[in-house]
Amino acid sequence: MTRFLRTFLIGLGCFLLSPARAQVAPPVTVDLVPWADSIQYITKLAHGGDGRLFAASQGGSIYIITDSMTVLPTPFLNIYWLVYFSGEQGLIGLTFDPDFAQNGHFYVNYTQPYTAGHNTIISRFTVSAEDPNVADPASEVVLMTIPQLGIEHKGGGLDFGPDGYLYISLGDGGPQNDPDNRAQELDTPLGKLLRIDVHADGTWSAPPDNPFVGAGGDTLPEIYAYGLRNPFGMSVDQQTGDVWMCDVGFWHYDEVDLVPADTSGLNFGWRCYEAFEPFNTDSCPDTSLMAPPLATHANYLIGGNTCALIGGRVYRGTRYPRLYGRYFYTDHCSGQIWTIHPDGNGGWVQESVKPSGTYGNATIAQDSAGELFLANQTTKRVYRIVDHCPMPAPVLTGDASALYCTPADSIAWFRDGELLTGVTGPELTNPEDGNYWVVADMGGGCIFTTDTLQVIHTGTQAPHKPGLMVYPNPARDRVTVDLNGRSAGPCSLELLDLLGRSVRQWPCGQGRNRELDVKGIQPGRYVLRLRYDEGSVAAPLNLVP
Repeated sequence: MTRFLRTFLIGLGCFLLSPARAQVAPPVTVDLVPWADSIQYITKLAHGGDGRLFAASQGGSIYIITDSMTVLPTPFLNIYWLVYFSGEQGLIGLTFDPDFAQNGHFYVNYTQPYTAGHNTIISRFTVSAEDPNVADPASEVVLMTIPQLGIEHKGGGLDFGPDGYLYISLGDGGPQNDPDNRAQELDTPLGKLLRIDVHADGTWSAPPDNPFVGAGGDTLPEIYAYGLRNPFGMSVDQQTGDVWMCDVGFWHYDEVDLVPADTSGLNFGWRCYEAFEPFNTDSCPDTSLMAPPLATHANYLIGGNTCALIGGRVYRGTRYPRLYGRYFYTDHCSGQIWTIHPDGNGGWVQESVKPSGTYGNATIAQDSAGELFLANQTTKRVYRIVDHCPMPAPVLTGDASALYCTPADSIAWFRDGELLTGVTGPELTNPEDGNYWVVADMGGGCIFTTDTLQVIHTGTQAPHKPGLMVYPNPARDRVTVDLNGRSAGPCSLELLDLLGRSVRQWPCGQGRNRELDVKGIQPGRYVLRLRYDEGSVAAPLNLVP
């Protein structure tokens, strides 16, 4: 990695940047914070864009979570008489129309009773005209009836992409080894990822850029990708359009699959392959024509630590910058949670962010703000997924006669690799020449190591100036900065997010105090940095709604 060694030529007031080691932050781990309780057999969570969270129960009901630990007693929808609930079957899919605020439409995937194999039904319902917290069960419009021959591998993923199309993930229908090779056959929707354009009247068509439009014969134009066994968890990244799935394998490997935006027609290999391992290669295409999984997990039956991967979401919220852009997924049995994110060089990084958990994880979803939630069938709870170390990384800065670090529970100062005994506060006065950094315990086991500051005395030291003063803090619309005489020469103020990205800039102006307009900036944690002729100083700033 790259670390910034910041050099202060004290006395001349020069400020340079040169490459060295990167700031060290604690590994990303997450905690589960209870958000709702006593909802049985949760299979899916979804939002309608209005702050409410909706929980689908396998028996045929949908409940509304309005706030932390607040579940409305009356179901949003109850269609138990339409749903066959057993094993992997029941109400297993839920998503809301992108125009839900205007049309009140939402979509479900459930298994139908009294039919051989219990057919899969993809339906649209509409909220009632009288009560926004109750849907009309008589408003059902059936989009698809998909014949099933078995009781397993129903899939269940439903999600709209940023392109406005509805994506549907379906399993091969079972039994365990897909003896009819349905996942490879293009004349059946089973074992496929479908993509359809839903019209206002409840009819639908295949988008013209689907890969098999115009293929002729019995090939289904709604197929977008194929070769899937049981993709229970599927989602579309609302920022990029990428489709993410976790596909549950036979008994050796589960896999994480990715359909990049504007890439279609991918074959993920089942039943020819289970992840990278040949399974039944009779009448299979060349492996070069198959899309490899992005990640694989060995089943506990062969010494691994998973039983059924549950696909989740890419984090696009604002509360936890370290989680941004990571795809979250979990395992039903172990309760572990992992993430996958780009490594910046065209590859991917897979990390365990919660190495243990409770049996029964069923879904990971996002709310309308992009924050992530997890539902567990054993505890009957919904949890918020939060960064264990959400605080801003400590900032080390300085001026002509002192170095400053963000306050922390405990601080250890180092110069040229040696611990400076007797210095435990956030300020180090009269620093000697050398390379300085701080190891800061921010609480909760969150240990950060700051960037390095190199101090070189080249002349007469400037008088001591205290760190940057910002008030009020937290702030809403305006803050005041005490420049303390630093505006005599070239001077600028810059607000940075916790990823180091510039959010807003201001000139210093004249006088000791500078009032800054922060109206319209997303609430959260930031760093306000002042650059002036002797270097820079910074201070944390919290903006609240």
